[in-house]
Amino acid sequence: MSNEVAALLIRRSLGLIGNMASRRRILLQILLIALSVTALVFALVFVTSMSDAIANKYALINSGHLIVHDRSFPTSGSYDSYRVGTTYGLLYSKETTAMVFLKGVEDTYFSGKRKDELVMLEESGESTTLMKVMISKSLARTLNVHPGENLALMIGTEKTVRPTLVRIGSIYDSGYKELDEMLVFTDLSSLIRLGGESVSFHHEILVEMDQIEKVRDRLIAEGYQVTTWSDEAPQIASNLITSKEVTFIIISIIGLLLGYATSELARQMVEDDKRQITLLLLLGARRRMLGFSYLLSVLIVTIIALIFGIAGGILLSYGMPKVLPLIERQSFSLFSFYLLRFPIAIPIKRILILGALVMLSSAAAVFFSLNRALRKQTVSSLAFD
Repeated sequence: MSNEVAALLIRRSLGLIGNMASRRRILLQILLIALSVTALVFALVFVTSMSDAIANKYALINSGHLIVHDRSFPTSGSYDSYRVGTTYGLLYSKETTAMVFLKGVEDTYFSGKRKDELVMLEESGESTTLMKVMISKSLARTLNVHPGENLALMIGTEKTVRPTLVRIGSIYDSGYKELDEMLVFTDLSSLIRLGGESVSFHHEILVEMDQIEKVRDRLIAEGYQVTTWSDEAPQIASNLITSKEVTFIIISIIGLLLGYATSELARQMVEDDKRQITLLLLLGARRRMLGFSYLLSVLIVTIIALIFGIAGGILLSYGMPKVLPLIERQSFSLFSFYLLRFPIAIPIKRILILGALVMLSSAAAVFFSLNRALRKQTVSSLAFD
């Protein structure tokens, strides 16, 4: 008997039987929770995708996922490795000066995984005996120069400084201004002839982000001196991790508060059925059974809303790659230091944790709300309003 009563109360609470007002209220509650969860999942996917893409782009373009500091290392075989020379210098245009980080690379450098990380905006096909450099769009704007123009470059050690003229061969855009502002590429052999002792050498190894630690340990075991991209840029790596963690904490707190919002739905359910509840109590029904029925009803509503909300957030996230390039082309200063071209990464584990937090907070909030509401049911509840 009690099971039949519980099933009847659940169906009534969910609007499967009864008036249209209760059905509309349930649908509205599902919609509100689903929209809130959609926004939270979208924010979580956005921050995770951008942070992971910045880390990967920084590793691919600036330093490699792993850096081998030994002079000799096989550039072919089981590792995707590239020999690189680096030094700092000053670039002079007719109007201004900029400090730059020069990378001397070979022809095969911009292939494979790096191929899609840079977009060549302008190129100069003019032949020249000068050393050619490839600068970023943001640096070109700073110096107010274009492909084919000459710049003065000064590099060297503390003892000797060598100034020379260089030609802008092309202008690139990686999509991440903070990385582009200083990074200049040139031919490795030309940089060695010009820079001499000021040029330092290493080998960059490209791997998948989740394989960095494993490959590093293997290389160290083989006797190589190895660091990771995060070792070379600890501040950037720390900032990316912090932004992801802080965002997840904030979203989790909002998820907990969202669970408490469902307690109002439970209170309203009890208010609508107060006469039926009082009659059932007089007939011997237990408060625990009644409370469990309404708790299950609210949790069913929450689960349905979570499913729609998570699905909506993920679908909305996959629309970002179509919208963000439009925002990038508008050149809004607000987004100038953000990476707006990145693949979508779905943090399944964190989304499931978020869903679990919403469920737990809903269950706790509804449990206490139902306890208070059911204790107020007395014989006077049978009176008509």
